[in-house]
Amino acid sequence: MNTYGERLRTERLRLKMTQAQLADAGGVGRHAQSCYERDITLPRADYLSAITLLGIDVVFIITGRRILYSGAPALLRGNSHD
Repeated sequence: MNTYGERLRTERLRLKMTQAQLADAGGVGRHAQSCYERDITLPRADYLSAITLLGIDVVFIITGRRILYSGAPALLRGNSHD
């Protein structure tokens, strides 16, 4: 798992998603998703931001280092600061 694309694929498979499902969630087509996973092209920040909401560890994809979460991201937990 040395490349960006390999780590993206690992995260997709960890969540048991198809390329089409992750592509849709990220706002791109399946062909673009395939290109990302084959290290042909790099995704844009808006794609990475969108897939983070699924529980994808974008820091791991970019750096190769895992982030330890204590549950779902704050946006998914519905926390508000009233």
